[in-house]
Amino acid sequence: MKRLTTLFTLLFMSVALLAQDAVTPSPREIGDAYIEMIGGKDAWLAVKATTMQGTAGMGGMEFPMTITTAEGDKMRLSLDIQGSPMTQTYDGTTGYILFPMQGITEPKQMSEEEAADLANSPFLSEFIDSEARGFTLTAVEGKEIEGTPTYGVKVTNDEGYDRTYYFDTETMVPIMAEQVSQGGQMKGMIVESYMSDYQEVEDLMIPMYMEQKANGQTLMQMTFTEVKINPEVQDSMFILK
Repeated sequence: MKRLTTLFTLLFMSVALLAQDAVTPSPREIGDAYIEMIGGKDAWLAVKATTMQGTAGMGGMEFPMTITTAEGDKMRLSLDIQGSPMTQTYDGTTGYILFPMQGITEPKQMSEEEAADLANSPFLSEFIDSEARGFTLTAVEGKEIEGTPTYGVKVTNDEGYDRTYYFDTETMVPIMAEQVSQGGQMKGMIVESYMSDYQEVEDLMIPMYMEQKANGQTLMQMTFTEVKINPEVQDSMFILK
């Protein structure tokens, strides 16, 4: 019923926009429509943690993958690469990595630069309470992405956060986001994240497929098969020792 109500709301918004001579909606209107489409502000504020399981495709191979995120901008990524683990975590202030295949056989604390991209990955969408959280939404020219017209919205803050989202003009969900990598081997490169296959999970709409590209080359493809909302997590899982 909630999703049906949301669809009627979006239909009404679409008709209203057409009645205004097809004026492009403002960044705030786009953000509000997006949040409503994926479940609504209150539903997302109630989310304290998520766990997403699936596979990561790299170099023509696929590896089991689990990503856990939690409020406070915490994150844990685990990959099983041919029996060898790769784990990367962020506890809200500090990043850690364990990657035996690259010679990191003991948990290592990442430098601020190495963890810069992790620090710029907010748990709660920037389109929720944007202004109160210090985010500025600016309209940018949309572009056609794989045949789909989009609206562009640039999100920035005074601390250097800078990401541009491209929203499908019909569904009002982002199908691509781009940002300049702030650290590691990718520093200075424009990274594009493509999102698709949105599915409903406990009344929330979540993209079950993501692909990251840089310079037109695919870096990683992520296919999620299971998503858990508000799983039990401990702060210790975001720190490697």
